[in-house]
Amino acid sequence: MNILFFLTPKKDVGFVYSSDTVGEAIEKMLRYKFTTVPVINENSGRYEGTLANDDLLRELYYGTSGTVSEIGNKPLKSVTRRRDYGAVRADADMEDLLATAAIQNFVPVVDDTGAFIGIITRREVMNYLREHLVKDLT
Repeated sequence: MNILFFLTPKKDVGFVYSSDTVGEAIEKMLRYKFTTVPVINENSGRYEGTLANDDLLRELYYGTSGTVSEIGNKPLKSVTRRRDYGAVRADADMEDLLATAAIQNFVPVVDDTGAFIGIITRREVMNYLREHLVKDLT
C-alpha cells in the first residue's frame, strides 16, 4: 500500500519555521491545538526536526530571563529540542511507516530532496490497522 494514502498535506498541518520566534511558535501551537509540531526550513522547505511544548517550557524555565515580550521575540533556533521525530520518504513502504509510527505521535513525510510534504498521524495508521484486522477476523 502507498503510504501517501494516509498523508495529511503540509497545507493542513500546523508547523513552525525554524526562522520563527518563540512567541510565533507558541501562537501556532495554540491555534492548531498541537503539543508537537514539525520544524521546517522557511527557505528550502526541508524538514529540520520537531518542536514540543516541553521544549518551550524547558527553555522558558531554564534558559531564558526577561520580560514576556523579550522571551517571545527570542529566535526559535536558540531553543534546544529534546527529541526530533524521524521522517520517512514519500516512497517508504508500510513496514517503515509502522515502525516509525509505533514510537511517535505522527510521522513527518518528505520528498526525495528532504522537503516536508506532510504528516501521517499514528491515529490514521491505527484506524487502518483496526479496519483491516476486523476484516481479516470475520
